[in-house]
Amino acid sequence: MGQLSVVVLVAAVVTLVIFGYLCEGKCEIDGIFNFGDSNTDTGGFFAAFPAEKPPFGMTFFKRPAGRASDGRVIVDFLAQAIGIPYLSPYLKAVGADFRHGANFATAASTVMLPNTSLFVTGVSPFSLAIQLNQMKQFQSDVFDLHSVSSTSSANAVATPLPQGSIFKNALYTFYIGQNDFT
Repeated sequence: MGQLSVVVLVAAVVTLVIFGYLCEGKCEIDGIFNFGDSNTDTGGFFAAFPAEKPPFGMTFFKRPAGRASDGRVIVDFLAQAIGIPYLSPYLKAVGADFRHGANFATAASTVMLPNTSLFVTGVSPFSLAIQLNQMKQFQSDVFDLHSVSSTSSANAVATPLPQGSIFKNALYTFYIGQNDFT
């Protein structure tokens, strides 16, 4: 086992032990914010580059579901275990529900910057750095919209956005870069 693999394994075990200790039975997790590649993409890539066709999604969702698999991905199982709805992809605006978090993962994403990492079809448009910037903008927009709605008499936030408190009570998951490092 390589030195990097040992470090990653030790870090994962320590994180799980600390997380388990802090939770003491049950964590109050209000949502999930996910960053990643095709292994956790719930439709971001297909929202940016429409091409949804069967069979991707036909077995579980009974329709194309924007995933690079025929069923659920790991973040779907996490959401189910926590008791929240499946995450909407950040890049899909119509029909999205962000009240329980957002999924910034897109297929073909890399850990490295887009101008330094080539994917099979060219430059990856959604590196981890871009996903993190999308998250910063999303969080800023949520806080801005809630501050506008709290200062006006009308409810300015009629869209399914999370409460501002979700950001401190959310699970942040990263599942990206396996092919960058192998």
